[in-house]
Amino acid sequence: PLYLLTFKIAPALAAGNTVVAKPSEMTSVTAWLMCKVFQEAGLPAGVCNMVFGTGATTGQALTSHPDVPVISFTGGTATAEVIRRTIAPFNKKVSLELGGKNPSVVFADANLDDCIATHMRSCFANQGEICLCTSRVFVQDTIYDEFVEKFVAATRKLKVGSPKSADTKIGALISSEHRDKVKSYIEIGRQDGRVLCGEGVDAPVELPAGLQKGYYVQPTVIVDCADSSRCMQEEIFGPVACISKFHSQEEVVERANDVKYGLAACVWSRDISRVHSVAHDLQAGTVWTNCWMVRDLNMPFGGMKASGTGREGFKDSMDFFTESKTVCIKM
Repeated sequence: PLYLLTFKIAPALAAGNTVVAKPSEMTSVTAWLMCKVFQEAGLPAGVCNMVFGTGATTGQALTSHPDVPVISFTGGTATAEVIRRTIAPFNKKVSLELGGKNPSVVFADANLDDCIATHMRSCFANQGEICLCTSRVFVQDTIYDEFVEKFVAATRKLKVGSPKSADTKIGALISSEHRDKVKSYIEIGRQDGRVLCGEGVDAPVELPAGLQKGYYVQPTVIVDCADSSRCMQEEIFGPVACISKFHSQEEVVERANDVKYGLAACVWSRDISRVHSVAHDLQAGTVWTNCWMVRDLNMPFGGMKASGTGREGFKDSMDFFTESKTVCIKM
């Protein structure tokens, strides 16, 4: 949450604007602490203003106010639809970075050891509560069984527990409501396919004293779901990975694109020609090849389809937070 705020506030201030920022009501503490940093740094009062509240009240008041000309939002697709309807009469400039159902395409010639290790991050980092996390893993049929076996074994090694422990890989989810939502998708996966490890399969995690009421979900692997399953179509935003088998490049590109989202994707192959071909055909704003979350703030960042509107990054953000003007002078 803190990263997302700074990713928007910094270019807005650099472009000479004042800012009114509203963090999620679920992540207000880090934003409040950042206010103290601004004060200690000597930022003049009124340059960056932090307001707290829910989206339905504070967020609505901001987006509908006639004196707020530019909106940059990161969050859910449903909220973005409300923002679009709200700002339409005002013709405000808007940038929307929304959800994803990000695919990873693993071809038979991929480096499996590196691939599996990276997927443990791309699927389960921050408990899967990152919009860029991999949610659907498509594996070529000739290596499918080996991949699944290694993937499940690696997933079971991820430690669930206290954030104060250096070897913890999976912490608590943001709220009890979200935990219940994630678990409901796992039940859908159990009905539509098979749950190989995690919730309802492995023994419950023994949490340290004081954490038993935490909103924990074990990292879970689901297979054999049809592409039409809600587990394959809807954003889960938790530590859940769905693995599917594919045969040909043409098939997997079509299936990977068969969702309403288009935020990010990964391609795993040693064949550079194939990598370029697949990356070109995937409907995603960012495509990583043989890696994940390699970022440079100069790179344009944003999604296609229901994953957003516009791009952010150094040049794109500076363009967004400024207005171009043409002045013609006859001497």
